[in-house]
Amino acid sequence: MKMISKKHFKIFLSLLLAVLILNTTGCASFDLGGEQEDGGETVTPSIHNEPYYPTSFKDLLIPGELTWNHDKSMVINTDAFSGGILNFSGRVELVSLTNFFITSMVNDGWKMPGSVRAQNVLLSFFKPGQTCMIKIDEGEYGRKTNVNIYISKDLSIGN
Repeated sequence: MKMISKKHFKIFLSLLLAVLILNTTGCASFDLGGEQEDGGETVTPSIHNEPYYPTSFKDLLIPGELTWNHDKSMVINTDAFSGGILNFSGRVELVSLTNFFITSMVNDGWKMPGSVRAQNVLLSFFKPGQTCMIKIDEGEYGRKTNVNIYISKDLSIGN
């Protein structure tokens, strides 16, 4: 049986440590940007984590720390209706994310009739002919916070 030299053992430990560090920091930090397209929706990720508006929803501001999960989202646009279920995730604290959405939605002219805050948060907003529900689930053990946004706009009433 052949023994591993100290030099090779140190190289092996260094590589193992590097893999462990990369594995715990996650892949989100390696997103180099570029446009993403999903069902007619084009989103340009923010390089500087600046808030952005999804293309079809010009009055729904999203924090730059959240990534749009296209595979968990659905968007529909017809002559009379626009809406969808949008899913985002990122490492953002529940309280600061809740405060961001309340502030930005009110600034964009939405009214907030109520909210439910327990283990998760549910925020409700409306405008004439429009509704928006935002559900925020805090990730456990440093995992990403998950945000589901249910939004609809009745285009037939001339908003």
